[in-house]
Amino acid sequence: MRASKRIIAGFLGWILCLSTGFSQAQDQQLIERLQQGGLNIFFRHAITPGKDPVKFNPPTERPHDCSAGSRQLNDEGRAQSRRIGQRIKELNIPIGEVYASSFCRCEETAKLAFDRLTSTDWLVVRPGVFKPDLDRALRSIPTQGFFNKAPSGKNNVYVGHGVTFTQGVLSSDFGLLEARIFLEEGEAAVFEPGDKPRVLGKIKFY
Repeated sequence: MRASKRIIAGFLGWILCLSTGFSQAQDQQLIERLQQGGLNIFFRHAITPGKDPVKFNPPTERPHDCSAGSRQLNDEGRAQSRRIGQRIKELNIPIGEVYASSFCRCEETAKLAFDRLTSTDWLVVRPGVFKPDLDRALRSIPTQGFFNKAPSGKNNVYVGHGVTFTQGVLSSDFGLLEARIFLEEGEAAVFEPGDKPRVLGKIKFY
């Protein structure tokens, strides 16, 4: 009986090592691709109070509102945001434009991680509501400035919400398994732009 338990434990450990190694290899491939630039990175905002997948949004919260009546980052989320920014610098991943949803938790995530942001209402989404501006942004190659369309060689960042990748928010060209991707708070999805954009994977920088 003890021998059987040891065999089972060993087998489970082997499976865990395989899955962990596969995940690390995937992350390394994605990091190397990000180091080359030209991709779009979508982050879910950093950690807020409550437990996923259910988070409470106060009915009184409004864009740009960082008062007690809004759902904000907690101390863990602020520390996570700083770790994300520091890790991206350590990995020499070039960052271009940084856009954030106009809700406080997204703006603060972007500010703490990248020390800059452009706040935008088109990153505020509702499930099932198609977002043409977001769709267009994730298809677009990061370029230098508004008028100069030369590729920047950097990656653009978008900081939004957990509900962003629900059915109907993006066009079916993205092939998101019925347009559904779940991101943990602070986790990112990486998009390769183009007429037929691809999701290259999810990654955590914390």
